[in-house]
This record gives sequence, structure tokens and C-alpha cells, in this order.
Amino acid sequence: MREWFDSLAHRERITVVVGGVLVGIMLFWALVIAPLDNGVGKLSKRVDDKRELIAWMQQASARIKRAGPASASGEDDGDQSLVVVIDRSARSVGLGSALTRNQPVGEDGIRVQLRDAPFDSMTRWLTLLQTANGLALDSASIERTDAPGAVNASLILRDPG
Repeated sequence: MREWFDSLAHRERITVVVGGVLVGIMLFWALVIAPLDNGVGKLSKRVDDKRELIAWMQQASARIKRAGPASASGEDDGDQSLVVVIDRSARSVGLGSALTRNQPVGEDGIRVQLRDAPFDSMTRWLTLLQTANGLALDSASIERTDAPGAVNASLILRDPG
């Protein structure tokens, strides 16, 4: 290789050296810098997502503290039926359009059906129902839909007290 390089004219040697340096820089960029930059971008997005989640949790915590302890009957303010509690709370977390049916099951339960509900909203809603209203999930049937992140669900919620 050295003999071949020495046999080149002076201008050809400069061209080969400059080309080699450029190829080295491009390889360094492609193999080191670009993957690191992509990783930093992904981690930055995850940090932003976690900050949003923390902010939401702090707001929810403040709302729960203001609401006071959950009533033993599972009804908000003691004068609302489970149907009203379910409907009002579903609308408050953005599930109003996904709530297709709710019907009482016995004296202490309610069957709820959701269609094309965002899964994350549904889980937040179930947590809210448990913490603010004292309702527990008795059974659930959840199926994914064609839409990413959306589910169809049939839930039975009960007042454990």
C-alpha cells in the first residue's frame, strides 16, 4: 500500500489523503455522533413525558386532597347514584364520548361499557374512581381496537363497603 501511495503524483497523494480524512470524518459521524444525538433526543422526550406525568399527578393529588375522604357509599356528596358518578367522572377525564352504556348491577355495583376509549385515560379514570369514590374494579374485559392506544372495555365496578 505504501509503495502504491509513493508511486502517485503529488496532487494525487493530496487527493487521496483529503479523501481519506473526509471518509474518516463521515464514518465517525455515522457511527458515533449520529447515534448519540438520536439517543439524547429520545431521552429528552422521555424526560419531558415524565415531567408532564409528574405535573398531572401533582394536580390530581391536590384535587383529591381538596375533595376530602371518599364516602363509604361510593357516591359523591352522598346524593348521587353510581350512574351519575360514573357519567360525571368519565366526562371529567375525557371519556364522555367513549362511555356507551352503564347500568346498575345489584345494589352496590355498576356495569360500564367503553368503546374506542384511550387506554391511558381509562386507567386514570379507574384510579380516580377508586381514590375519590371508593369504587373497586370487580371484573374487566378489555379488547384492543384498530386505533393505536384505544380499547373497548366492559367493566364491573363495586362499592366494597
